Amino acid sequence: MKLKNKIHLWSTLLMLLILVVLMLVIYFTFSRLAYSTEVKQLETEVETIVTKFNTTPSEDPKTVLRAYVPANGLIKVVKGNVELIPDIQDPQVTIDFPAELEGNSGTLKLENEWFAYVKAPVIWTDGEIADMIVAQSLSEVTGNLRTLRLVLITVTLLAMIPIILSNALLGRIVTNPIANLTNTMTRIQGSGKFEKLPIDKETDDEVGQMGRTFNEMMELLEENYKKQEEFVSNASHELRTPLTVIGSYAKLLQRRGLEDRKVAAEGIAAIQTETDRMKTLIEQLLHIARRSEAQLEITETNLIELLKQTTTAMETAYNREFVLLAADSTVNIKTDISKLKQLIYILLDNALKYSSERIEVVVKNEEALIVQVRDYGIGIPKASLPYIFERFYRVDKARSRETGGFGLGLSLAKQLADRLGAKLEIESVEQLGTTVSIIFSADFNVEPVQSNEEG
Repeated sequence: MKLKNKIHLWSTLLMLLILVVLMLVIYFTFSRLAYSTEVKQLETEVETIVTKFNTTPSEDPKTVLRAYVPANGLIKVVKGNVELIPDIQDPQVTIDFPAELEGNSGTLKLENEWFAYVKAPVIWTDGEIADMIVAQSLSEVTGNLRTLRLVLITVTLLAMIPIILSNALLGRIVTNPIANLTNTMTRIQGSGKFEKLPIDKETDDEVGQMGRTFNEMMELLEENYKKQEEFVSNASHELRTPLTVIGSYAKLLQRRGLEDRKVAAEGIAAIQTETDRMKTLIEQLLHIARRSEAQLEITETNLIELLKQTTTAMETAYNREFVLLAADSTVNIKTDISKLKQLIYILLDNALKYSSERIEVVVKNEEALIVQVRDYGIGIPKASLPYIFERFYRVDKARSRETGGFGLGLSLAKQLADRLGAKLEIESVEQLGTTVSIIFSADFNVEPVQSNEEG
């Protein structure tokens, strides 16, 4: 069953139940009130009859009581189970009213007809106490209640007509956005194109929130889909180049490499270079594309010593000048050492590729612990700074090809910084240099030990 039909059915049944309960409450409240009113009125009449009977003992009891017989009623006097006089009845009443009754007043159903009755003590002509029973038919009240039932049933049926129509409209209003959402998703599945729901911006209910959430999700999916396409395209392009070079030199070696040692050496060197380049690219792609990260291995280490080892290793490997500037000789932090080293190596390698002068690593430990990697190279245009951490983004593709860059280093660095709970910020001025800052959070429990400056 469709949701629209469920809403229609259950809301209609609920309203019908509410109306039935309401009508039953009205009917039984009115009937009880009507019966109670008749009984109280009869009690008042009985008090008058008893007073009159007790004040005129010399007259014939039947003559006195006959004058007070209620319309559609009767009077009888009993002593125990003995009737002292025959029942004095209205001609319309033909039933034999019982002498034993529960309580002194109430209602009783005899031969499918309701009666109100009152029993009161009187002084009989012989001076003994007897019970006078006065009863009256409630046929008029019963007729009124029958009319009330008919009216209530008619009102309920008439009220259900607009309820059914309004519930049908309500079901359509509630399910229309869901139907639009379903139709939109069906079209997306069929066409492969991302679509948005047309929604009223002023609507702030749950349906409007659902529509806006869906549109935001579509925007995110479309953006991620485009990034994925771009990622695959760029990765394919980057892998195609070294494979083409390797294939070309392999064919060259097949034709001439075994005869010409110079060509063989050149081919082997090129194949080795492109193989290393492709290996580096694949490793970076695996780092970025990996979804499940291993748990961080948090240990306490001296940040200054770690930076000193890193800069020394880079200086030895590339024969370049790396300078460590720190106000403290020891800064103890708790972090994942291997990932922090990898992050610093990426930033140093990036600075190495795009500058020819010295590279500085600056440690600041004031309001927050900050490690800066500063170079004095070609810099980055201001317009490119917002995109610098995106995958495969390269400011100068020709220069990147010369330096062996893929546009993945800073993206991987951003991912590592996020895993370590740190923040990356980059400042750059063209032809003056670039500074990348690693800003550590307070969770690193930074502890400076003594002041010093190293270079």
